[in-house]
Amino acid sequence: MSRFITSCPVVRKALRGLFTCCVLSLLLIPVSAGDANYFTLEQVTTLPSSLSSLLVQSPILINVPAGATLSVTLLRGSTVVATSQLKFTAAYSNDRLVPPVPVASFYPTGSNVGPGQPLPGSTLTPGIADLDAVAAALNQYQLLWTLSDGVIATPSRAIATSPSSPLNLVDLKLAAISAAVRPGDQKPGSVLFYSRYTSSASNPAREDSSLSLSNTNLTDSVYVRLFLINNTCQPAEYTLCLGPRNTVSLLASDIDPGSRGYVVAVACDSSGQPIQFNWLTGNVTVKQPNPVNGAPYDQMLSAVAVAKRSGGAVTPTSGVAEMAFDDTMYDRLPAQVVADDVPSQTGGLNRTTLMVFRPLPDLTGGISGTTFRVTGNNNVGTATSADVSATSVCYRDIQIGTLRPSPTGISDLIPPGSTAWFSVAPTDNLPVLGAQFNYGRFSSGSTMRALSYAIDYRIRITVTVLTCPQ
Repeated sequence: MSRFITSCPVVRKALRGLFTCCVLSLLLIPVSAGDANYFTLEQVTTLPSSLSSLLVQSPILINVPAGATLSVTLLRGSTVVATSQLKFTAAYSNDRLVPPVPVASFYPTGSNVGPGQPLPGSTLTPGIADLDAVAAALNQYQLLWTLSDGVIATPSRAIATSPSSPLNLVDLKLAAISAAVRPGDQKPGSVLFYSRYTSSASNPAREDSSLSLSNTNLTDSVYVRLFLINNTCQPAEYTLCLGPRNTVSLLASDIDPGSRGYVVAVACDSSGQPIQFNWLTGNVTVKQPNPVNGAPYDQMLSAVAVAKRSGGAVTPTSGVAEMAFDDTMYDRLPAQVVADDVPSQTGGLNRTTLMVFRPLPDLTGGISGTTFRVTGNNNVGTATSADVSATSVCYRDIQIGTLRPSPTGISDLIPPGSTAWFSVAPTDNLPVLGAQFNYGRFSSGSTMRALSYAIDYRIRITVTVLTCPQ
């Protein structure tokens, strides 16, 4: 079919016009590895009732390494209809691709269309779908465009063909982009950091945590290695296997009773290598006793998600893979975090705790000690600081009411009826993450947000073959 389209003079002329339109509207977005873009399908010309193909033509810019895969999934709402895949066995780069060729294709149910080679060193495997249903309700469908490695600019139009009408244009309008630029608790990622878990071995009804992890990908499964780092600094590791759209919840009292700490979740392949899979989300619901009145209360903390920016797996050396959080392999990690709306600690009505940690540089165990500088700022612009040592522990609970900052004490910084905000930053400028908890008149908890980012940080993970628990 693609040979017919590019050899027919009428279609060739139309495609030249389509290409010119794309050149004149380089509002086209270069999509990098790990991004996922959603496009709505909008009719340009009246579509025939029966279609023989739906072809997404090549954009102007393609620059991908060997092994890169472009997946274009046809969705009806959130339901997967079919997926077209373009795999590159050799590196390919072209910023003036003329004439355009299909980089994604869909054919009617019952078609016997095998893989083709639209570009050198590539294999295009088409998707099979009920294209007549697509033509009848085009605005109910969308395309999900994902790239495993490299950069490809997204096209602005697709071509629908039929025996009676070989060229019908369909606009592709960008509807949503899945991933954020920086790590945060409002996006999916390939690595998740849960800032707290706790459980009581003797009374989990009073103190426990529920860890939730979800795979938001519509089509792909993933292995997840879960590392629970408690006060011994020796991680307990668990392997999870999540299918498309699957979710799992684990009780800390079942997997690490009587412990308190933080959790790191890493998307991996079956050999245990960290991979780019920017589809993981999660949260933890923490039940712990209120030190003001002893009553247990719950807080839900969203996991901080970190995207893998480079495609493929992290190549191990001597059985160890090193994940670089440097905005090249993975997003950078926070170097300074902030706690908001900290109330007065005077009179015992409120107690605020900042739980802060630096991820272990080696997930087989050890200590990532540092000194944290805690700076408080009140509502009249007064600032005061204190250094808190965490050189021999793997996380630190900082009680705001027990700090001895200079030049202003906590009771003077936050007198009754007022609030302050606090920043926490390691004195060595390396990463920090954490959560804040307030116990008292308003009992609450939240993940601390980043104010600045560390330049580079490395976390090592031993590579081991993974199996799914039964």
